[in-house]
Amino acid sequence: MLFIRLLLASIFFVSPGVSEKKDWKLRREEAGVKIYTRSVDGSPYEEFKGIVVIKNTTLTRVLDVITDVKNYPNNFPNCGSAQVLEQTGKYSDIHYVTIKAPWPVADRDAIYEASTSFSNNGKRARINLTPRGDYKEENKNFIRVHNGTGFWDLEEIAPNTVQVVYQFHADPAGEIPGWIANTVIVFNPLRTLESLRNLSSQI
Repeated sequence: MLFIRLLLASIFFVSPGVSEKKDWKLRREEAGVKIYTRSVDGSPYEEFKGIVVIKNTTLTRVLDVITDVKNYPNNFPNCGSAQVLEQTGKYSDIHYVTIKAPWPVADRDAIYEASTSFSNNGKRARINLTPRGDYKEENKNFIRVHNGTGFWDLEEIAPNTVQVVYQFHADPAGEIPGWIANTVIVFNPLRTLESLRNLSSQI
């Protein structure tokens, strides 16, 4: 059900962490991509974590795909548009995205600050996403997502082999029941990681 999948697990829409998080549960494994979820106290929405190992690539190649904001609509599911509002570093920026939703659900938009850091040996990178909903005036055609936290964690685990961990606690904003969200939360991160693997291994 595209209607529900879109709303609940967008790679861009994330909500703040709360006091206690439970153990991870494997929800789906497909073509080498694993998606886990866990409940979070104080929230009706589960948190997800996706893991994939990408071969025939490099850490910088994966970073190039994840931070290629202008191509988000081509590279990742359900992204309607994307633009960099401020470039703060080679792999760091403040960007704006819109998410397409089928009728009768309103489209969403969000602004995030992506901040990338590297390990001392250069074999690991982490992209933290912080909401910046007040950076730009709201558009009446979209429901603005203001709260969120999430990250990408990349590690070179062998020559030309990178493990990617993609973790978010999602809140799509608006009135979407948690039980619906939690039923289909695995699909968007699954397709996102499949796309990332395909794009990153083209070297």
